[in-house]
Amino acid sequence: MTKLRFFLVAPLFVLGCTETAQEIPPPAPTPTSVCGEMLDLTFGTAESRTNLAGLSVAVDGACNTILVGMTQGLIDFGGGYLGSEDAPVAFVAKFDASGKHVWSRGLPNGAAFEGKDVLALDPQGGILLAGSLRADVDLGGGLLGGEYVRANHPFLLRLDADGNHVWSRRLPGNLPDDVNYSGGFARVVEGVTFDSEGNFVISGRFVGTLDLGGVTVTSVPEAWDENFVNYKPDVFVARYDTKGELLWAKKYGGDTSDYPAGLDVTPAGEVIFVYNQFSLPEAAGEPIGLHVKKYSPDGEMLWSKVFEDSVLAGFRGNVAVTDDGGLVLGGEGQLVFGGIGTFGPAFVGRLDSKGDPVLGVSVTGNTAAVVTAVAPEGSGGVRAVGWFEDTLLVHGKTMAGSNGGLDGFDVHVEWDDTANTVSTFGAEADELALAMAQSKDGDRVIVGVEGPLVHLDESLSPYSQGTRIFLRRRR
Repeated sequence: MTKLRFFLVAPLFVLGCTETAQEIPPPAPTPTSVCGEMLDLTFGTAESRTNLAGLSVAVDGACNTILVGMTQGLIDFGGGYLGSEDAPVAFVAKFDASGKHVWSRGLPNGAAFEGKDVLALDPQGGILLAGSLRADVDLGGGLLGGEYVRANHPFLLRLDADGNHVWSRRLPGNLPDDVNYSGGFARVVEGVTFDSEGNFVISGRFVGTLDLGGVTVTSVPEAWDENFVNYKPDVFVARYDTKGELLWAKKYGGDTSDYPAGLDVTPAGEVIFVYNQFSLPEAAGEPIGLHVKKYSPDGEMLWSKVFEDSVLAGFRGNVAVTDDGGLVLGGEGQLVFGGIGTFGPAFVGRLDSKGDPVLGVSVTGNTAAVVTAVAPEGSGGVRAVGWFEDTLLVHGKTMAGSNGGLDGFDVHVEWDDTANTVSTFGAEADELALAMAQSKDGDRVIVGVEGPLVHLDESLSPYSQGTRIFLRRRR
């Protein structure tokens, strides 16, 4: 722990040629962060099974931290055990500025967090959670209903700052009658965010139909076999008022899978939505590539950019707005900024308020590197967290080596290589940084999972699982 020492300094007087005493005021004190000391917390055991998808974090104005995710196995955040040994539980937990447990709760079986960024806080510290239902459950306001054959339904859950139920609702949908594919269909909210007035925006992916609250959107069927009808994900973005009433909704996509990549709201209330389109232009009406769209608070399109040949891989991306109405973005895959360069296999980028690129950075590892969360820095740079294997390179320059397996990283990047900094964390077991939130003082809260990782398929994906959950606060 750092020890702060304070000294009393007597006023200093300087005599000029007129021998008039002039008092020189002491320097202004350095502001003290409301968050206080750094944190390094761990939850769960080596037998825990924590999903990579759905682990999200947020920090309110008093530096309380809210953590949500999915885990299987009993877990205690400080208020008693949640969950069970034989079924996963969706949890939400709150900690004060010192890291002390305030409250925690588990959602009923049948509710899951499957998106990437499923947590947002309103200006008063109220909580919005977005997840998926696989059964008719009661989140606190009564059973939500619905049929759950071959498909799930998204839900929205509002809690107050003390964790009490405010309202909850299901976003219903149906599979078209002509679908003859026997697999499951996902409808997932991938992003949620508030504006300064308490209105909120959600984005995600869906198949079939989805009722967003008075506006129903329908995905485009896959058109590769005239004798076989299948549906694949299209993307949506929707804005709601402070009471949860729909204000407007948009849908994009074509005859191939399309995926959301990020969502945020500028200080002026403008919505920035990023998604990756793989559908052909003939079906989607727009070119293949990474789409960045900016809307007014009323849903009017302000501008739309397409970065062709840009592709997001399995962990997709993350977006955060800048104070001037621009944005930073990061992810796994390839980012192509025409006239600037091509960046990957993980990347960080920054756009100005008109959507024009001003910064692009490659983040690589000898065998693997993934950027999972980003935040703007006042210097014009970008803060990014994620993980790498063996050696971490930024702009092609070696910055760090791993301690064995996968290690987490926390980097600051700019065009000027000499300004780039990096810190890493991990031991022989895998350790992945999955989400990040910033306090109003600029402190960073980073959450992720420790290993060894449990791979549910042959490759690491959002559907993989770690064991223990870590929460770290850095300055």
